[in-house]
Amino acid sequence: MTPEERAMAAERRRQKEILRRRAMRRYYAFLALLGALALAALVGLFFLIKAAAGWARGGQASSVSAAQSVSASAPPASSGEPAADPNAPADPALWSLILTNTTNPLPEGYAPELASVGSNSRNGEQFMDARVKEPLEQMFAAAKADGIELVARSAYRSTQEQTTLFNSMKQDYINQGMSEEEAFAATKQWRNEPGTSEHETGLAVDIVGAADINAALVESLEERDWAVWLREHAPEYGFILRYMKDKTDITGTSFEPWHYRYVGVEDAQKITAQGVCLEEYLGRTE
Repeated sequence: MTPEERAMAAERRRQKEILRRRAMRRYYAFLALLGALALAALVGLFFLIKAAAGWARGGQASSVSAAQSVSASAPPASSGEPAADPNAPADPALWSLILTNTTNPLPEGYAPELASVGSNSRNGEQFMDARVKEPLEQMFAAAKADGIELVARSAYRSTQEQTTLFNSMKQDYINQGMSEEEAFAATKQWRNEPGTSEHETGLAVDIVGAADINAALVESLEERDWAVWLREHAPEYGFILRYMKDKTDITGTSFEPWHYRYVGVEDAQKITAQGVCLEEYLGRTE
């Protein structure tokens, strides 16, 4: 190959290399452009998704706000039943709320399951409805912790026992010169007729301080420390002062600061807070 031919071949190779390099630059430039476009597309897609999520939340919040506004402006829905009275018994038919008085005698054959609640030197062993034993003992223990010793002087009485006590008191009045009718009326002030006494329910108990186990049961006992303690704390254990001083026209029984009746803690606290007797609480003052 002549020198001229070699020079021409070298020139052709150089031109080819230049063309190849230009092609590669254009190729790389094209790839860079594609990458930039792809990146831009991704960024745009990201912001689009974010904006869509924001709109969705905004729409939901607006819907909730609108619903709340409608709910707030609309009158409350009525269930068709009156709202429960918070001062009334949740369940008037509860066993502990059985009402026993002159116009509400005990059901025929009523017989509570009894449990011993201690004994005393005057009346011996005493019994009450077994469900009342624990709260009574808890109340006595709390009083003792406060320096007051309580005694269950008289608790459950059978109908036969109530009959004996009623007739005995009536006879005492007759011996004092009263007529049969007068003696009966006077006795009813202090003792319920057989079949209508709370003592027959097993839920009532005459409570006194240990020092007054043989004391006459008179209204002035309300000033004793044990009587004061009971008025303040008995509802905490489910007991109420059954025959209140200002409710004798409703209960039909004279004021007895020693006579306590178990009704359950919730009902005892409601009754005491309202200052009503059991008849009023149950809406049965007939």
